[in-house]
Amino acid sequence: MMTSSRASIDDRFLIGGRWVPPADPASRYSVVSPVTGGVIADVADPSPDDADAAVAAARRAFDTGPWPGMSVAERAKYLGDFCDRFEQSLPEFNAAWTAESGAPIRHAARLGGNVVLLWRDLLNRASQLVLCERRALPGGDVDVLREPAGVAVIISAWNAPALYLAMKLVPALLAGCTVIWKMAQESPLTARVLARVAFETGLPDGVLSVLPASPQVSAALVDHPEVDKVSLTGGVPAGRAVMAACARRIANVTLELGGKSPAILDEDIPLDRVLPTLVPGFITFQGQVCIALSRLVVPAKRRDDVVDAVVSRLAKLRMGDPADTATDLGPLGTRRQLERVAGYVQSGQDEGARLVTGGRQPAHLPDGFYFQPTVFTDVRPDMRIAQEEIFGPVLSVLGYRTYDEAIEIANGTPYGLAASVYTDDVDLAERTARRLRAGTVAHNAAGPSLFAPFGGYRQSGIGREGGLEGIGEFLQYKSFRRVPRG
Repeated sequence: MMTSSRASIDDRFLIGGRWVPPADPASRYSVVSPVTGGVIADVADPSPDDADAAVAAARRAFDTGPWPGMSVAERAKYLGDFCDRFEQSLPEFNAAWTAESGAPIRHAARLGGNVVLLWRDLLNRASQLVLCERRALPGGDVDVLREPAGVAVIISAWNAPALYLAMKLVPALLAGCTVIWKMAQESPLTARVLARVAFETGLPDGVLSVLPASPQVSAALVDHPEVDKVSLTGGVPAGRAVMAACARRIANVTLELGGKSPAILDEDIPLDRVLPTLVPGFITFQGQVCIALSRLVVPAKRRDDVVDAVVSRLAKLRMGDPADTATDLGPLGTRRQLERVAGYVQSGQDEGARLVTGGRQPAHLPDGFYFQPTVFTDVRPDMRIAQEEIFGPVLSVLGYRTYDEAIEIANGTPYGLAASVYTDDVDLAERTARRLRAGTVAHNAAGPSLFAPFGGYRQSGIGREGGLEGIGEFLQYKSFRRVPRG
């Protein structure tokens, strides 16, 4: 979709459920294809004035509209229609995401299927929410209420817009919040599809605005005094900025940030049962996912065998046009990300790690933002490639001599988002899960269950998404003390 010529995009934004022309029609930017490096669309750039209009609409809808006063079942009916319409639009949405981000269409389709399962589970379980509980307490009965947090700003990244619909937008709306979804500036094509679906659903006025906008608009929204709740998915620098802004006005904030996720291999596990999940765990979407298993912690005596096996499996993957269903690996999402990954590869070499494979743009794909899957060995835990999130197809292999050392290496970064442990010893896996400072741990698999609470320790974030707990992030507690009898 839209890889060879410029697309004509409607300049209007969905603000408060209505199509509104941009406040500054002259403010525009180009959408660049990761496949060719060429411009595929010219789009309007939302301004802080558009953000103000979205907040005003959301504030009116929350303070005077029907949405926050509806039952969860009533809101779920609207959202079921929204999600059904989005499911019908998935082919169009996936093609748009492939065009703007370089995501292989196979990956997009697989992720879309998982998103459908996520929101269906969430809508089915929403009736389990306990929004009012009467407690008999010393001094009299108290009703413990859970109410919508208010006007919510959702700030999402470009690497999984469909997933953020299920992990952020649906929970916020189920909770009764009115929402401004500030999508990434790199996501205007997918934002258009999502906005159209929302418009066709007929949500009440003011309940939802969708703005694919710059970090400057994010800052305006986060600083806005009428915004009650902010939920961000992004990198640590963005998280620090958002948290600082929320701290200035004591606003409620949830942060889902980066990761440097480890996979620990025990001595007993056969590699033919590790590789089918381990390799996708680090290379899916060119490693541009926060839960990527970017550090492989292996027994020192197995390191060479493990590296050889990983490299052999990577060599079988096909890199090329992401719109081709036979493609395993597409380009990186942006030129900025290409330069970032190349910089980390150079840093690894400068610090003495051994580059085993990859490390450059493939010769047969000189255009666009392609980068070869890259594996380093002889990596020390203090190297930058072992400490910092690269957000690209770079795997660092680290050796250990004792299992305690493996745990120390795994926990030895500022992050704590996800981890995996590969072992046939179930007791060891459970003990390891309890010792790892990570929000999710998988046994003989890669990645978390997104049906359960998902989030990080330390610099990987604050709060949780997924499951009923994800809805809880958009609710506030209130106590109503009843007049004592007699």
